[in-house]
Amino acid sequence: MHAGAMPRIIFPPADDPLPDGGLSQERSIAALLDSSKRRKREVPIRRSLVQRVVEGDSGDAKAPSPLSTLVRARRERALDLYLLMAAVTTAAPYDVTERSELWARCLGHHAPGASASVMVSRLWLQLEQLGLIKRSQNGKFTKITKLMEDGTSTAYRPPIGLADGPLEDIYFRLPFQYWVDGLHEKLTLSGKALLLICMSRRDPQFYIPEVFADWYGLSPKTIRKGRQELLTAGVLTTVGYGIYIDTSLPTLTTTADKYSFQAPYNLNVSKRATAADCSAADDTKAEEDGPAAPTSATDEPLLPTVEFLVRKGEAG
Repeated sequence: MHAGAMPRIIFPPADDPLPDGGLSQERSIAALLDSSKRRKREVPIRRSLVQRVVEGDSGDAKAPSPLSTLVRARRERALDLYLLMAAVTTAAPYDVTERSELWARCLGHHAPGASASVMVSRLWLQLEQLGLIKRSQNGKFTKITKLMEDGTSTAYRPPIGLADGPLEDIYFRLPFQYWVDGLHEKLTLSGKALLLICMSRRDPQFYIPEVFADWYGLSPKTIRKGRQELLTAGVLTTVGYGIYIDTSLPTLTTTADKYSFQAPYNLNVSKRATAADCSAADDTKAEEDGPAAPTSATDEPLLPTVEFLVRKGEAG
């Protein structure tokens, strides 16, 4: 939203008001997301939010990502707030101004105004310290400006998404269905982190080895817990298994389940075969819809296959 007067969100009277007459968490999120005017109801997010690769004298190396920092600090509400902010900052200058009470209710916090303001202000500060947003005053309210996802405090620009574009423009899309299905409540921080990680890989079928912990700066426990949550929630399904190399074992091999996303969470499958360009230009009300979402993964027989997926200590 552009800077200026306090925005007004128009929606029908709530049929589920709380005792204080305010909106429930569900209705607050719906009102906020509807204000984004995103036609495809998807949020483009660069892969650098979940994994940063930096160039060095000895070659590329992994660096702590904003996501790994949030998970290790157990800042689930800050991640929830970031995703909502990313959803509604749809056009230059990529900023939004809303009351603290609305942000708080979207996070399930229904305390009076002063308490909401303190809680939301603390979360914005955490995101600002990570270099993901910039705060400024807009009259009596706080304006939030979205910055690049890598935490470098760089001015935001939409990812190009071209097949031959720069590495930092690789992105994935989080569907609004994430909130409609209540995954923001059903999943813990572990499940949310692994959901974003697996979406960022854009594979039709994939493994979730515990070496992900090293690749993405998380703990093996976080990977295991997140995987189970995504399976329980019906976001992931098991489609087969494979045999892969693990030089830490006497047999040098082990087996692993292979997974795929259930619709509509399979929208990030990469069209590498056709090298199709995929623009992430923000689809505001005045813009045309972009390319159709990639098709879902094809079925795979439940038969073992030998795949050189993971060698102990190998980078992802």
